[in-house]
Amino acid sequence: MNVTTVSIKKFVLSLLLCLGVISCLQAQEFRFTTSVSNNRVALDEPFQIQFMLENAPNVTSFTPPAFNDFEILQGPSQMQGQSIMNGRRSEYIALIYVIQAKKVGNFTLPGATARSNGNVVRSNPVTIEVVKGSRGAYQQGPQQSAPQSGFPPSRSQRQQQQQDEMEGVLRNGEDVNAKLRKNIFVKVDVDKTSLYEGEQLTATYKLYTRLPTNSSVTKVPAFKGFSAKDIELPNPPQASEEIVNGMRFKVFTIRKTLLFPLQSGTLELDPVEVDNHVKLVKLVKNGNKKSRDPFADLFNDPNAKDPFDDPFFDDFFNRPEVTYEDVPYKVQTAPLRVTVKPLPVDNRPASFTGAVGKFNMTAAIDKRNLTTDDALTLKVVVSGQGNVNLLNGPKVEIPAAFEKYDPKVSDNIEKNSNPLSGSRQFEYVLMPLEAGDQTIPAVEFSYFDVASNSYKSVRSEPFSVHVTPGKQTKRDKEDFSANRNTITSNYNGVLNWVKQGRFLLVNPLFYILLLIPVLLLVAAMVYRRRLNYQQNNAAFLKHRYANKVALKRLELAARYLKEGKDKAFYEETSRAIWGYLSNKLHVPFADLSKQLIQDKLTQQQVSVQYTAQLFDLLDDCEMALYTPMHNNDKMQGTYQQAVTVISRLEDELQRAKSVV
Repeated sequence: MNVTTVSIKKFVLSLLLCLGVISCLQAQEFRFTTSVSNNRVALDEPFQIQFMLENAPNVTSFTPPAFNDFEILQGPSQMQGQSIMNGRRSEYIALIYVIQAKKVGNFTLPGATARSNGNVVRSNPVTIEVVKGSRGAYQQGPQQSAPQSGFPPSRSQRQQQQQDEMEGVLRNGEDVNAKLRKNIFVKVDVDKTSLYEGEQLTATYKLYTRLPTNSSVTKVPAFKGFSAKDIELPNPPQASEEIVNGMRFKVFTIRKTLLFPLQSGTLELDPVEVDNHVKLVKLVKNGNKKSRDPFADLFNDPNAKDPFDDPFFDDFFNRPEVTYEDVPYKVQTAPLRVTVKPLPVDNRPASFTGAVGKFNMTAAIDKRNLTTDDALTLKVVVSGQGNVNLLNGPKVEIPAAFEKYDPKVSDNIEKNSNPLSGSRQFEYVLMPLEAGDQTIPAVEFSYFDVASNSYKSVRSEPFSVHVTPGKQTKRDKEDFSANRNTITSNYNGVLNWVKQGRFLLVNPLFYILLLIPVLLLVAAMVYRRRLNYQQNNAAFLKHRYANKVALKRLELAARYLKEGKDKAFYEETSRAIWGYLSNKLHVPFADLSKQLIQDKLTQQQVSVQYTAQLFDLLDDCEMALYTPMHNNDKMQGTYQQAVTVISRLEDELQRAKSVV
């Protein structure tokens, strides 16, 4: 096993090289952490220790801890990169050592130190337990690549690793575009290309690279025709390795999304675009002597030494024939089409509302004895795996003796579950209208099981309820039978409210009564003018009514806008628009699609211009959900656009209704 020694000069220069390519960091949280691949190792088992600087400004020095009880087998190797999540950029530098314990026991490695912005910072210490045993007892299986396993690579692996590192060298006459195409690409993997409407599709977008690069996603797919839910990824992203066409690539997962098709047909996943800034080592000609490829000796060495052991490395940064070049390179995934099959029509239960997956349903009431003054709550919980986020409430048949209100819906979806799992709860409030023994019919919920390619139904028991009269019951009719009416006596004297001996003209009541006709006349004139204004400005009043409809629909979105909750704002704006269309076009929410909306609006003779504005607004909301970046001005503009679109649609639909 070769032991790699690294000079102080080499290490400092390498670190400065890594820091030189990092752009000015945004105001993000700074972290300096230490982590190990395993806190319990065997005496002869090598393992990795990693020191990671995240969002570190102006790092001028780094000092690792003293490895007194450990032997350094390899390192430090360096990894740098950046990630963008929820609109925030994070940049990191990781320095990795491969070490091995010298004796058995419990050891605490102190943290490393670094100087950032002139301040000395220290990473956390780690505790390692070293036990007796062979490497095989702790090795879970054959390792596919040395960097992932933590063991020093074999001779062939070291040669391959050296070749990978040297891919970052641009030699004289080499085509830079061909080199980039060969060593950097992105692709999307899906777990299926044919599925049913509403069935889950998992799409994973990956960046493959063999070159040092800073990458950022500049265009995300719109996922038209899908409902999408992203899975949170580690930040900073963790690299894995894959062998592609015999070459080893570092692989970064840049996005993983759960998709649920909302319509049948052939749907296309739009491409993802990634901007890369690749740092290449460029060999240039020296005017004084013939240029030599400083890496040729490395590959001609029969002993395949580690490149850090080559004396060339110590003078690598001062050689006149070596320069560095930052090359921008944009890559994107190829469009991917999936076939979405419609759900079978045969044997479809009447209680089916669009659920696809595997579900269970429970229903319960909070009381069985109540009065007409009380309210009854029917709670229905649907749980399982599938399109939980799109579930519609089951059809609940309520007797005429109860008044039913719209259900309250609440979700409990497991974070980062794949397949999507969780539950959705529906609470129906029922108000009894009359006393007596009542029966609430059983609640039935149906879903399409993809595994068995059939519909399945879950049914609860019926509920018996006893309702007694409450205090606020309707009054009986008045009884005007004999001896039930009281006859007032006749009184011929002066009543108390009549005052004697006062002249009418000095009574203030006289003048008040005199003003009443004048006030009535003024009120009649004001009413007449208002009526004429309304008749002459009917179009304006209709538009004002349309604005009221839009503001009412977007009331919750306006609250999120004021609170600065961008994701909740765009979700509520999109939900308000879809809910408005469902209500106005008399189409169930689960059946809505852009094609159906366009057909319905065309039938209502709504202008194509307004339809296009509607779809543009929906696309903007959907795009904002997957590229979240807090911008209050943009949110304000989206809100005003939503009010305008709903108001114009309301005007057009009212006009079409009046024409009919």
